[in-house]
This record gives sequence, C-alpha cells and structure tokens, in this order.
Amino acid sequence: MAFDRESVIRQIQLETEWQKRQCERSLEAFCKAAWHIIEPGTPLIWNWHLSTICGYLEAFHRNELPDKRLIINIPPGTLKSILVSVMYPAWTWIKESHLRYLCITNEQGLAIRDALRMKQVITSDWFQTKWPLALKADQNEKTLYSNDKLGFRQSQGITASNTGKRGDCLLLDDLIDSKHAFSDVIRQSVNDTWDQSLSSRLNHPDKSGVLLIMQRLHEADIAGHLLKKVKSKWTVLAIPMRYEGFKTFDAGKDIGRPELNDPRTKPGELLFGNRFSERAVESLEEDLGEYGSAGQLQQRPSPLGGGIIKKHWWRVWPDDKAIPEILHVFHSYDTAFSERDMKDAAFSACTRWGIFWHEQRQKYCILALGIWFDRVAYEELRKHIKEQDKKHKPDINLIEKKATGISIIQDMKKATPGRVRAYSPGKGEDKVSRVHSVSPLIEAGMVFVPNKVWAIGNGKDKLGLIDYVASFPSGAPPCADITDTVTQALIYLRSGNWTSDLEADEEEELPISRASEEELEDMVNDKVIYYG
Repeated sequence: MAFDRESVIRQIQLETEWQKRQCERSLEAFCKAAWHIIEPGTPLIWNWHLSTICGYLEAFHRNELPDKRLIINIPPGTLKSILVSVMYPAWTWIKESHLRYLCITNEQGLAIRDALRMKQVITSDWFQTKWPLALKADQNEKTLYSNDKLGFRQSQGITASNTGKRGDCLLLDDLIDSKHAFSDVIRQSVNDTWDQSLSSRLNHPDKSGVLLIMQRLHEADIAGHLLKKVKSKWTVLAIPMRYEGFKTFDAGKDIGRPELNDPRTKPGELLFGNRFSERAVESLEEDLGEYGSAGQLQQRPSPLGGGIIKKHWWRVWPDDKAIPEILHVFHSYDTAFSERDMKDAAFSACTRWGIFWHEQRQKYCILALGIWFDRVAYEELRKHIKEQDKKHKPDINLIEKKATGISIIQDMKKATPGRVRAYSPGKGEDKVSRVHSVSPLIEAGMVFVPNKVWAIGNGKDKLGLIDYVASFPSGAPPCADITDTVTQALIYLRSGNWTSDLEADEEEELPISRASEEELEDMVNDKVIYYG
C-alpha cells in the first residue's frame, strides 16, 4: 500500500484538534496532556482523587459553588500544588486569559517555584500552538507576569505586603508550614493576615473566588478559622489518607457529580496506594505521631484542650532490670524569677536525664533520673543550681537562653566553665509548638522513666513527672515549667549536639559518664529527688 502523506497529516491534525477540544473542556485532560512539560522524566500516575479535585476546580471556575469559596484538605505529596497552583490557572487562561491571580503560600521560594512551573506550561510550544498567548515584555518576572489580555499572576509569601494588590482569584496554597502548626504566634499571624488584609484583596467581592488548599494542621489553622465564620459559605473537599468508614465529602451534593465520590469502602483503605504504600504510610504515621497523623494525613486535627503527650507513651524501666550504661548525664532547666514570673505563678524547674544506647532498638534513648521545681528568687535559684551541679556533676547544664535564663547562664559559665549550654528555641516557636515537635519521640518509646513515685505518681495524692507532662497545656503550675524542661531535653537528644562532648577517634569507644554504677542507682532512688 502506497504511503499517503496527506492522509497521515490530516489524521495528526484531527487528533491534535480532538486533544485541544478535550483539554479546553476538561481540566483532567489538560493536566494529563501538559504533564510532560513540567515533569518530562517522570511518568504521571493518575488516581481517583486527582479526578475529584479537577471536578471541584471546574465547578469553582464555572461559579457553581456558593460564594465561590473552596477549601481542599488533602495529605502532602498527593500532587495538590501541581493541580491547583500550576495546572488550574494555566487551564483557565485558555479561554479567559484576562483572569488575574494573586497566589500566596507560606514562603516566597514555594511561590516562585509554582509560578515558574505555570510559566513553563503557558510558554511551551505545546500550549502556544493550540492557544497562542503572549506575555508582556514589560511585566515578565518570576513573581509577576501578565499576558496580552491583561491577565496576570502575582505570587508571594504570606509575610509579603499586600497593599495595592488584587485579583479575580485568591489562590492560597499551604499558608502555614507544618513545623509551625502549633505555634500560637505564627498561626494567629496567618489568620490575622487573612482578616486584616487578604480578605479585601478581591477585585469583585461578589464574583471573585477564594481557593484554599492545605493539609489540616490544627483546630485553629486558617481552614478552621475560616470555617468558623458564619457570613460566608465554604465548600470543603476533605480527602483523608486512610478511609475511616464514613464519607468526608459529597461530590453529588456539592457539584452534581456523584461519580467523583470517594470509591473506598473498607476502613483503613489507602488514598494513593501506587504512590503511598501501606509501609510508607505506617512510616509517616510513626514519624508524625498521633496529632500530626490526625491532621496532616486524616484532615481532622484533634482538639488541643490537653493531653498532647499521653501517659501510656512513656516506657517504665523494670525494677528487675539493671540500669543501662549511661553515656551522657545532663540537667535541663526552665528558669523563672522575674516580677512577671512571680505574677504568673511560674516555677523554676529541672529534670535530670541520662542518654544510653538501646541495643534492641538500635537507637539512643533517654532515661529520666530526677525532678525538681519551686518558686524561688534569683539568688536562691543560682545557689540551688550550683549545689546540684556540685552534687551530681552532670556533663551539661542545659538552660534556655531567655530573659530570666541569660543571667544564670553567665553566672554558671563562670562557676562551672564547660558544663553550661545555652538553649535557644526556634523563632516563633512557643511551648505548645515545641511539645508537639518532640511528642513522636515519646510515642515511639524512646523515653524511659524509673518505676518510682516521683516519675509515675501513685495514682492518688502524689503526682509524678508523667502526670505533670500529661496535663500540659491545660494543667495548673508547675506543669508548663516541668514540661518545658522535658521538651528542651528531648530536642537536645534529637539534635545530637550532646555527642560533641564524646568525640573520640573512630576506633575508640565512647567514654562513659563520670557517674559510677552506684551513683546512677542513687539518681533514680526516691531519697535523692529534690523538691526545693
């Protein structure tokens, strides 16, 4: 059979035209066809949830949602940013290139990343041959570019100024980083930014839309904050990593497309098995801990009224088992002696710890060796720290570098040079945030206490270390002060900075703490626990 060149060309033209029309009608078809532009070496693995997100975004674009307000809650790593922040605005520019997008994320680098990806799509030969669209030469930057129909995309971090900036669509993608989810200061700052600034950045208050996509992190994160408002109607598409036996959204009711509902029927069934296997999800759940998994994976953050760290997470060292070989002993202090501390009924507190190598776990673990707390003035606190340093000879006295701790640090460095280490919390991280950050260590069974009343309480009138920590953040003083010393100790363990005290040649064994076996036995005995 003779080769018919014109027929082949015509067939290619028909297929191209068919694909063009499909892409214009369907965001899903557009995403699949354009994928090679931003991920040329990675095959696209499509899953049902991507079709569902595309369906909701199409309804959003067609103004079919009440108040044109859409929240999409979905676990990280499920292609949410590519669909929502890259493909969706590019797709809308096919026929409505006049649309103006104000895109906000938790930091500038991510905003630029997604802006450049969208730019890759709309400037590609694949896009331009089907839907010619020119970018204006005088407004063609990473964070702001506009087209010849006067549509534009402006992208920035949440902390950037919004003065004078408006859009037909506010596209909000993960406004808060997961590591700051439990920081009251940062979380409230994001919510205030919406209330006082972003909420008024729409071109047409009754016609423009707001699209928020994020993993749930906290009851009072920006999604929770918006859903508490009564004057605006938000449509919520919440998709959990594991199916829990009930539907979390209704595509039939929301957008008239019941075929896009969650197809899972068995509790525990995974969202995206081809990308997140059972083993991978179990590993994530272990790393994130109970609260992180509930929010980031299941999209249902737990109430934060108390009990961040559960009592049953702690491991009690058996009475009939020898105390482990301790490699490093340290004291963790939370100091309070200012007028404000006294007014707030704050305590100074200390917990003593020993780090050891756990053979079965093949990890460094930590054992509580003692506790102290009291309301004391500066001179009394300084005297107490010096006495305990002389008595127990810890390798390090760990003291938070805050207003009331700086003087103590300076004094102790003079008295015990080399045995004082200042601890500086991360910027914007409050007590609750820090407790959540270390809770996976306790939940994973890496933190031990001896079977003593000071550690586990007596279940009646005597509270132990784990009781005080379990009552945080709603418990009465000194629970917050004691919990702060525990948090500080576990951050110290996790950081590995303590190993700098044990540096040696690779062929040499790590030296053991100066404390003898008899002294270590003494440390976990009730008779040496000090309460001031």
